[in-house]
Amino acid sequence: MTIARAFSRRHYRWLRYIPRRKHLKGGRLHRLLGEKLFAPEFWKPSRRSIAGGLALGLFIGFTPTMGAQIILAGIAAFFLKVNLPMALAGSFVTNPLTAPVIYPLEYHLGVWLVGVPEAHELEGYTGMLRSFARYAKPLWIGSVVVGGAAAALAYGLVSLVWEARRLRPRPAAAKNTALAEKVDFGRDQS
Repeated sequence: MTIARAFSRRHYRWLRYIPRRKHLKGGRLHRLLGEKLFAPEFWKPSRRSIAGGLALGLFIGFTPTMGAQIILAGIAAFFLKVNLPMALAGSFVTNPLTAPVIYPLEYHLGVWLVGVPEAHELEGYTGMLRSFARYAKPLWIGSVVVGGAAAALAYGLVSLVWEARRLRPRPAAAKNTALAEKVDFGRDQS
């Protein structure tokens, strides 16, 4: 085994946790959704499905729905017909390690954009519900703004990289062209 092969196997261990079609056959989701679960737009890589899946996952990942983000990303990917594994992977942007940093920043952005709710807006709420209502509006506004910006940036970058990769000259084609120019098959060699 070469060093590059060993490194690539170790480096991409996390890929085994991404759901694959063969693992979903006959499972609960397959019984619930039927053959729609195996539609090509959910699994085959294309510019639109990969970019859309990542953008969707990032948008949902930045919302304060921790604990339900994977489920929400999966359901939204199913209805929007984007790449399911990319949507699930994008929703991992907030996790127990990153959430204590991301959510306060989103809250402060929301406070800067809309401010803290006034006391008269919180009338009728008591106890923990009042505290929740005080923080919920700025947090949701900040998370929608950050999530929308991250989704737009991800969609644009994936599309740009996809097109750059598609337009890049292929080395094998370049070698064949150079070889064809050296050896002129159309002329008589005598």
